[in-house]
Amino acid sequence: MSLILKLKEWAISLMQRHSQLLIREGLRLYKIYLFFFRNKKINGLRSLQVQIHVGVKHLFNVYAHPDRTIWTTMFVPSEILFAMGLYPFCLEIGAALFAGIGQSSRGLIEAESRGVSTDICTFHRAAIGHAYRNIFPRNILQVATSTLCDNNTKTAKLCECLTGKDTIVIDIPYEEDEYSVQYLAKQLEDLVKYLEKTTGRKMRHEALERAFEYSNKTREKILEINELRKDPLCPLKGSSALGFMFPTYLLIGSGLALEFYSSLADELREKIAENKTKSPKTLHTNQIKIFWLELKPYFNVDFLQNLEEKENVKIVFEETNYVYWDKLDVQKPYESLARKHIMNTYNGPLERRIEVAKMLAREYDVDGVVVFSSWGCRRNNAAVPTIKKELNKIGYPFLSLDGDCVDDKNYMPGQFSTRIEGFLEMIRGRRASAAQRETCTIS
Repeated sequence: MSLILKLKEWAISLMQRHSQLLIREGLRLYKIYLFFFRNKKINGLRSLQVQIHVGVKHLFNVYAHPDRTIWTTMFVPSEILFAMGLYPFCLEIGAALFAGIGQSSRGLIEAESRGVSTDICTFHRAAIGHAYRNIFPRNILQVATSTLCDNNTKTAKLCECLTGKDTIVIDIPYEEDEYSVQYLAKQLEDLVKYLEKTTGRKMRHEALERAFEYSNKTREKILEINELRKDPLCPLKGSSALGFMFPTYLLIGSGLALEFYSSLADELREKIAENKTKSPKTLHTNQIKIFWLELKPYFNVDFLQNLEEKENVKIVFEETNYVYWDKLDVQKPYESLARKHIMNTYNGPLERRIEVAKMLAREYDVDGVVVFSSWGCRRNNAAVPTIKKELNKIGYPFLSLDGDCVDDKNYMPGQFSTRIEGFLEMIRGRRASAAQRETCTIS
C-alpha cells in the first residue's frame, strides 16, 4: 500500500511539473481531432463548433509560445496585443475554462492553502490557485485594468510574485470626457512602448490597421447577430450565448473572432429562413422571453438548458453581448481604444448600466429579467437592488439568482428550481391577467 501511495505522489508531482507540456500536447491532439471530424453531424448550431475550434487554436498558441503570451484580466485591449503578434491569456476566462473541465475545486483549495481570502470572487481565487498549481501557460508579462473590480489589479500583482514577471496596470477613468480619453490613450501608448521594450517586437502601423479591421468587422457581425436574435425563430440559445465572452473580449482584434462570428451570423440567417418555411405550429407563441444580466455557472450544470428546453423559456438576450463601443478609428488608434474602454457598460455610473438594461428589455420585448448574482462579486451584488427597483418601475419582473460561476459547491439545484418556478408562475399569471383584461375590454 505504501508503494502505491508513493507511486501516486510521484505521478502527481510529475504531472504538476510538466502540466503545461501535457496541456499543450492535449490541445494539439484536440486540434487534430477537430480538423478530421469537422464535418461530423452534430446536434444544434454548427457554428458553435467553430467557436470551440478557434478557442482551441488560440489556447494552443498561448501554451506553445510562452515568449509571446501575456496574462491579462478582463477588458485589456486585445487589439494591441494581436497587432504586436502577442497572445492574451485572460485569468478570469482561464478560471472559467478549467471550471468547465471540473478543475475549479482544486484551484480554490490551492488558493486557500496559500492564504488567499475566501471572501474574494471565485474567478480570481481559482485563477490564483491554478497559477500556483502551474497549469496556466508561462508568460512574459501581466497586464491588468481597473475595470469591474479591484481584484483585477491585486490578482495580477500576486501573480507577479509567482511568475517573476512585471505587471502593467491600466487605470480606466470613471468619467466619459475628453480629459479621460487623453489620460487613458497616453497609458495605452506607454503600454505599447513597454511591450516593445520587453518583447523586442515592434508595433507596425499596418499590423495595427489589420487588427482594427478585424475588430470592426467582428463588431459588425455581433451587431448583425444581435439584430437576428430579435426574430422569434432565431435558434441561438442564451445558455450558449452566455459563453461568448471568450471570442468577444479576448479574441477581438484577431481573425479567429471574425471567423466565429461570421459563421454564426450566416448560420442564424439560414436557420431563420428555414424555420419560416416550416409549419407555424413550430413557433412557440407562449414562450417566456428572458433578458439575462451578468454571467452563468461555467462548471458542468444543466439548469439553463433545462430552463430553455423544458420550461418553454427563451433567453433572448444577455447584457454581456451588448455592443457598447463605436467603430475604432485607425487614424486615432489610442483615443478610439480609450473611448471603447471608458464606454464599457460596467464602467462609470450605475445609471448608465440601468439605462442600457431598460433599452435592451424594451428592444427584445422581454417578459422578465434575471440576474445571476455570483457570491463574492460585491460590484454586482451591491447594484442588484437598485437595478431591480428601476426595472420594476417600468413593469419588468426581476429575479436575482444567488450562486457561483466557478465553485460548483455553491450550486443548490433545489433552491434554483424553486425560485425559477415561482418566477415563471408569476409571469404566466401576469400574462393570464393581461389576457383576461383584454378580453373584457373587447367584450
